[in-house]
This record gives sequence, structure tokens and C-alpha cells, in this order.
Amino acid sequence: MVGNWIRLRRLEQCRRDLHDPALCARPVSAIAVRWGFRDAAHFSRTFRATYGVPPGEYRAAAIAGVTL
Repeated sequence: MVGNWIRLRRLEQCRRDLHDPALCARPVSAIAVRWGFRDAAHFSRTFRATYGVPPGEYRAAAIAGVTL
């Protein structure tokens, strides 16, 4: 389905931004909105369902150099 493909591409962009140390001061919600997720709770649920961890936890691990 095209909608699933688009959502996955948007999630991948969010994941890339959350992993980028240059963007560590940008709130998770701002990154989500940048890539088209208007609702923070929906973004968090979708990110967790796709990657197995919430976006904030993913970011903390990425900054600490831990691979999830």
C-alpha cells in the first residue's frame, strides 16, 4: 500500500534526525512535525511499533553511542 510506504519513509527521516547529534537540541515533537506527524502521541506509538523503542529512548541511545 502506498500509504504504508510513505509513512515508513517519513519514519526513516525522523529516525535519521533523532540520530543526528547536530539536532539533539531540537525537540522530538519538532522533528515529528517536520516530517508530517502532527500528533506527538501518534508519532510516538508509530515509531515504537516500527522500531521497538520510543523516539526519546532511541535518541538517548544514539547520543550515547548505543546501537538499538
